[in-house]
Amino acid sequence: MALLQFREVVERAGGPGVIYDSGRGMQDYSSALINRDAKLNMRAPKISASWLSTVTHMDFMDIDGAKIAFRVTGSGPALLAPECNYTWFPELVELMARRFTVIIASPRDFGASTRTRGPYNPDRWASDLRQVALNLGFPRFLFFGYSFTGAFGPWLAQRLAEHGSVVAVAAGGFPLLGDYGITSRDVDVQMAEMEQDESLWAQIDHRFDPVAGAIFYRELASLAPNSLVDSAPSPLYCFWGDQDHDAVGMVLPHEELADGLSRRGVPWKQYPGYDHEGLNGELQVAWPDVETWLLEQAGEQGL
Repeated sequence: MALLQFREVVERAGGPGVIYDSGRGMQDYSSALINRDAKLNMRAPKISASWLSTVTHMDFMDIDGAKIAFRVTGSGPALLAPECNYTWFPELVELMARRFTVIIASPRDFGASTRTRGPYNPDRWASDLRQVALNLGFPRFLFFGYSFTGAFGPWLAQRLAEHGSVVAVAAGGFPLLGDYGITSRDVDVQMAEMEQDESLWAQIDHRFDPVAGAIFYRELASLAPNSLVDSAPSPLYCFWGDQDHDAVGMVLPHEELADGLSRRGVPWKQYPGYDHEGLNGELQVAWPDVETWLLEQAGEQGL
């Protein structure tokens, strides 16, 4: 079964991707929907005229020779919610910004940030995001992610552990326990398929460098099984849909994931009736529980 957390890059649950106004023209990332099956079928998205009036402006920081895209909204404890392989829907950002200072940023090779085209350096991805937060006056922050960024959060916390940057991680739509090589191998198969379709590759590459995405998963594959949780330097909260048989169920049964998290003292929640893509498109369903946990962590960590 195809791993949606890599394929969802252009569209999520039929909704439009964000249009960036970067000062360099309008870049519309809503050109196609990558369906659930392994045949990479495409269909045109439906975009409402009212939505097209919504423009997301990205600012840029010069960090170690790269232009790093970011934007900030809201007030409260700092919450980093990166955009790597897709953009957050405006409605979710509005919810997050009610109680948090939301920092949305893309490390180099992703989103509207500089593309290096190799050699790829995962340490730079971590330092890019840390430097954005530091430059904004936030040496410590909470983290929220789903799917690709759901895996990115615990990984980032470990990479920045010496700085104590990431004080808590809410991660959805990714199996934080198990053998991460399963995910990486699935992504490599997808990469081989996508390389045969120049049009599809170009659409994905317009949003992020797919080679960088695959390299991130290979970084995870180099970790010992379960280590995103067992070696976590900060508290974790996990959530996923009980019908997520792609990103989660492909790696291990839901019951095994839930039991493993419980035995490790990691809070988690399953959302009935949602598969990977479905919950991805309706994260406002999960947000109240995530928000409660993040606010508790902010209080305990003195943010």
